[in-house]
Amino acid sequence: MSVVRRFATIPGPRPLPLLGNSWRFAIGQKPWQTRSLDVTLWNLRALAGAGGAAKVAKLFGHPDLVFPFCAEETAKVYRREDSMPHRAVAPCLKHYKQELRKDFFGDEPGLIGVHGMPWSKFRSKVSKALVAPEAAKAAVPSLDDVAVDFLDRMEKIMDHNREMPKDFLTELYKWALESVGAWALGTRLGCLSEKDNDAKEIIKNIHGFFHSVPELELSAPLWRIYSTKAYKTYVDALDSFRNLCLKRLTDKGVCAKIAKSSGEKVATILALDLLLVGVDTTAAAAASTMYLLAKNSRAQCRLQAELDNSLPVGRLLNSQDLERLPYLRACIKEALRMKPVILGNGRCLQSDAIISGYEVPKGSHIVFPHYIMSNEERYFPNPHDYTPERWLRDTERTDDHVSSKSCYIENESNDKICEHAKAALIAKRQREVGIHPFASLPFGFGRRMCIGKRFAEVELQLMLAKIFHKYNVSWRYGELTYSVTPTYVPNEPLQFTLDNRKKGK
Repeated sequence: MSVVRRFATIPGPRPLPLLGNSWRFAIGQKPWQTRSLDVTLWNLRALAGAGGAAKVAKLFGHPDLVFPFCAEETAKVYRREDSMPHRAVAPCLKHYKQELRKDFFGDEPGLIGVHGMPWSKFRSKVSKALVAPEAAKAAVPSLDDVAVDFLDRMEKIMDHNREMPKDFLTELYKWALESVGAWALGTRLGCLSEKDNDAKEIIKNIHGFFHSVPELELSAPLWRIYSTKAYKTYVDALDSFRNLCLKRLTDKGVCAKIAKSSGEKVATILALDLLLVGVDTTAAAAASTMYLLAKNSRAQCRLQAELDNSLPVGRLLNSQDLERLPYLRACIKEALRMKPVILGNGRCLQSDAIISGYEVPKGSHIVFPHYIMSNEERYFPNPHDYTPERWLRDTERTDDHVSSKSCYIENESNDKICEHAKAALIAKRQREVGIHPFASLPFGFGRRMCIGKRFAEVELQLMLAKIFHKYNVSWRYGELTYSVTPTYVPNEPLQFTLDNRKKGK
């Protein structure tokens, strides 16, 4: 029988008297810069060692953080949670909703930054309209319309070398925001138009909001003493989003249905939350998928073969069309495994627990670092190889090579092997290992799973299907590096080159 170890013995960076560990983020030296949390996680993984857990204690305004680097432990914690799972509260958002703008929110806190009964009551008012598969399927025509417009815009903004501009990530933000407006608010926000000043203001606030979050939530909470620049940016952005949702709420879209059943205020608050979590994340997922496919001609060729065989001619796409694209779905899953838009999910323990052999007291915040687990060899063989085939079910696999040309690469022994053979070998090893259901959780798990998951998947599938059906996408630059903003996004410009395919439409 294994001995349960004391909480104090969990390895981790040592806190200083009075200053705790917050000084590390305040100074901002690697690996403790808020934009370098991926590096921080790898350092914590090294500290965890064979025990499989690490701890960051004594952070201003936060409970102690425990990181179990083990999918089995993640499953145990998730499966023991009650009907009202608790996340650690985001202090700034809680302050905004429950104090600064209490006159508006009142007893309707929304879905983000809250937990317990208030969260559960609000979720019960909105979940039916969001989680049902039929809801996302019904949104396909409007989202397809947005995707068509986005491709038109891509043609307008590429240069004479058919290269995307340096601010292409911002263009992806616009597409994601326009998509959320289409299915949630039932209206076109005009983000893909150069003339819409409202859209430009929205994008500005999206950037301001997300770039201020890490500083406000992880560094010393100076905003509680005086209004820092980041705090002012944060509040101005939230006020702008709230006014947008009030002004643009229509009698169409998902929020319109909720307005009829629960009132316009509930619908507006939901729309605000959807904007906060549905723009930056979806844009980042699209960017990473495009990048990884652009660097992997084998996977891109196979995807294009599937699109050529399955996409209809002369009409908009529907949900049945998307169901015939398993390799596209696998491409997105593989991108989210390697570059998840959020590095980890969390839960606040509501009772004492034993995690990775350590006693962990009630109130501790457990962070599930799925970014680390989904990039470890023990869960995903050859984790640094982009191999969508590892996600295909038996009925979706094929040994057909989609390209007749020879694609050879060198392995570690400098022997040349076919790329298709290597992908097949990795997929075979993955089948032998299996895919642990808690090793890669880009949308979370349980009742607090991303409530807009189905819509985000449809948005990504439609847009990526159209891009790779029409274009060969290539990448002419070095390896992208990533930062946490708090979404995990590339640092360098996304200057993809798009060449029209002879077979494309």
